[in-house]
Amino acid sequence: MPCRDIPAEYADATIYDLENSEFEPIGPFCLEMARLTGGPVLDLGCGTGRFTIPLARQGFETWGLDVAPAMLTRAREKSGDLPIRWVEADVCDFDLDARFGLVIDTGGMFEHLLAREEQERMLANVREHLAPGGSLVLANVLPGPQSMRDVAEEHWNSYRHDEGHEVRLSGSTEYDPVRQICTETAYRRWTDASGEEIVLVAPLPRRLVFPQEMESLLHYNGFEVVDRYGDYDFTPLTGDSRMVIHVCRSAA
Repeated sequence: MPCRDIPAEYADATIYDLENSEFEPIGPFCLEMARLTGGPVLDLGCGTGRFTIPLARQGFETWGLDVAPAMLTRAREKSGDLPIRWVEADVCDFDLDARFGLVIDTGGMFEHLLAREEQERMLANVREHLAPGGSLVLANVLPGPQSMRDVAEEHWNSYRHDEGHEVRLSGSTEYDPVRQICTETAYRRWTDASGEEIVLVAPLPRRLVFPQEMESLLHYNGFEVVDRYGDYDFTPLTGDSRMVIHVCRSAA
C-alpha cells in the first residue's frame, strides 16, 4: 500500500488527462524498448495509462503501478477489457509475484523520490522484479541553468475543461540548491457557474539528478548502464540534450 503523500498535482485525473494527452514522443520510444526487451512490462508511475494502455494494445503483457488511486481509477476506465494489471502501490515498497523483461519510468517518477534512501529502495525493488537480462529505463530532465533558478508566476496556457469552463494555467518555480529540489507550483484558475473564481494551487517538488550522480546511484545499487540517450528519439546525450535516459540491467 502507498506510504507517501500524493502530490496535489495528481489528485484530479481529469485535469491530468486534459493537460497530458499526447502520446508523442515518449510513446514510440517505449514501444521500441518493449519490442527490444520483450515483456512483461511494468510501468512505474503509470498515471492514467497514457503509455501502459498503448503497450497493451500492441500485445505486450503490461502492468501499471501508481500511488494515486484517482489515476488508477481513470486508467481502469480507459483500458476497458484490455488485460492490464493495475497496482496501487509505492515504488519504494511494491511486492509483485512477477518478473519483468522491461521496467519503465515514463513520467519522471524517479524525480519524485526526494531522498537518496527512497531512490535506493526503489532500485532495490526493481532489481527484485527484473527477469534475467531484463532492462530498466529511467528518464529525467537534464539539469541546467533553466531548471536551477527561481521563476515568478507566469502564464503557461489555457484550455477548455470537460465541464465547459476555461482553465487558466500558470506556474512558478523555486530551486533549493542544497537539496537539489526544484518545486514547480501550478495555479489553475476558472470561474464557476455562480461567477466565483476558483483557484487550485498544486506544488510539485522534484529532485534533480545529474548524469554522473545517476550513474553512481545505479552502479552502487547493482545496475550497469547499457545505453544512454539525450531524448526519446534515441539521440546521444550531449550538453544540449533536454533529457537523460538511462537503459540499464542488473549487474552480474
